[in-house]
Amino acid sequence: MIPKIKTGIAAFDDLTGGGLPDNTITLIYGPPKTGTSVFCYHFLQQAISDDEFCLYLMTDYNLFQLEEKMMQFNWFIHEYLQKEMLYVLDIASGSIGATQKETATFKISSPQNPTEMVSKIIEDLQSIYQKTHRFRSVLDSTTTLFSFNSPILIVRVLKSYVMRIKVAGGTGIIAYTEGAADSQIETMLKATVDNIIHLDGEKIDVEAMTGCDNVSANYKITDEGFCII
Repeated sequence: MIPKIKTGIAAFDDLTGGGLPDNTITLIYGPPKTGTSVFCYHFLQQAISDDEFCLYLMTDYNLFQLEEKMMQFNWFIHEYLQKEMLYVLDIASGSIGATQKETATFKISSPQNPTEMVSKIIEDLQSIYQKTHRFRSVLDSTTTLFSFNSPILIVRVLKSYVMRIKVAGGTGIIAYTEGAADSQIETMLKATVDNIIHLDGEKIDVEAMTGCDNVSANYKITDEGFCII
């Protein structure tokens, strides 16, 4: 039996026989405002609940905004940050040239500089690997990266990212806004991951998942987050 990692969405974990397969990367994609980011927040909250490390790459919001978004669902990350278990790469702030003091667990990178971004990911992974061989990773989302760079270059960067996360023992989520790149690039993006989940605002479809049949269910976003109905 393939070990599973809880997503923080109990009904989804039941649907898939326990959650996401351990040491795999899952693409969560769909049109805008269908809940891809909320799925990522659940995944982070479960890391907090399970006392696991998490590497979180954000391109559409900064750390303060992430805290606000989590608090909307009554989830709090301040103590988790203080314990230095959340490693953050703030690409959103880098996109506007913001400068903040970097720490061992907080870094800023520009979306226009994939080389720097990969370098800082490697630094974080080395730090995490010294502490644990089981952790989570979130990239929310790739859409901004595609808008600032050659799509082919970003696909190559993502392949490297996926490989490094898995070698280090992590289980990750990559979010993507459907239609942000052409169909050929989307096909290449899907080929870089192990599992694929599609959201359309009403239905969640597991299009591909290691050790799991293709399943689907209706869902909605509520004050409690992502709810399977």
